[in-house]
Amino acid sequence: MTRRFLRAAGLAATLCASFIAAPLAQAQSYPVKPVIMVSPYLPGGGADSIGRLIAEAAARELGQPIIVESKPGAEGAIGSLDVAKSPADGYRILYGGAGSMMLSTAVRKNPAFDPVAAFTPIAATVDFAMFLYVHPSFPANNLKEFLAYVKANPGKVSYAARGGLSLLNMAALESKYGLEMVRIPYKGEPAAATDLVTDRVQALFATTSISAFVRDGKLKLLATTLPKRSELFPNVPTFAESGLPDPEFGGGWMGFYAPVGTPKPIVDRLNRAFTAGMSDPKVQESMRRNALVYTPVSPETLAAYTLQQRDLYRRSIRDLKIPQVD
Repeated sequence: MTRRFLRAAGLAATLCASFIAAPLAQAQSYPVKPVIMVSPYLPGGGADSIGRLIAEAAARELGQPIIVESKPGAEGAIGSLDVAKSPADGYRILYGGAGSMMLSTAVRKNPAFDPVAAFTPIAATVDFAMFLYVHPSFPANNLKEFLAYVKANPGKVSYAARGGLSLLNMAALESKYGLEMVRIPYKGEPAAATDLVTDRVQALFATTSISAFVRDGKLKLLATTLPKRSELFPNVPTFAESGLPDPEFGGGWMGFYAPVGTPKPIVDRLNRAFTAGMSDPKVQESMRRNALVYTPVSPETLAAYTLQQRDLYRRSIRDLKIPQVD
């Protein structure tokens, strides 16, 4: 070998080592500045509010502020895509989940991102409940009676389909049990709840955001999608207690994600911070009041779950004949 070649080889090795060492050093010193957490949900809503509470608690363990930046729109796809395009350095992360990552891409013919390929999972947050609400005059007091009545009266029961998991849960019931109901589209839970209270529609899958109507006697609950009864409504049975399999979709879930390629030491550091944040007593109490359930998992477990959920939503949108959009 010539001396020139040896010098070139030595320089290449030095440069290679420096390229490897730089990200490693960055990961070891992380974080040295505030972290931006993108929330793709409307400010003040249930998902956004609990995310901000978790971020506040996680920041104390992380040692740097976690600043929440709202980027709602396109069912959560706008905020999700923003993070997917960001540098993989741990300073811009996503608070995403079933609706903003899975459903927003599954309903599009040409989604802007793949929820598995675009992100590195950090930590799971919460599963949130949906309940089957009906008007008080509806002639059923449990889920089995509801199915039997709808089956015996094809085309006579209408339900509010506000989109997302509300629509998917009801569409899945229709498909699985051969029901024929009238689907009335709504843009949000408040408008759907108003028409349910006045008996313009007879049923709705919704979150606890409209549960005040139950306490006022204006609506009644037949079942919860949670795997066990909610402390908020301990008299409302689960699907399993009603004699039916657990729903495929349930209420949905949310987690924290970084752009794909984020170094593992940074992911592990964020995982520890958010795990501590979600265990904070103030966060736990808020979850309890809102019928939310937290299950801590590793980034690896969340990665496997993310893949399973992506495939479930893609398959279900096709099988349930939910129209895709451009």
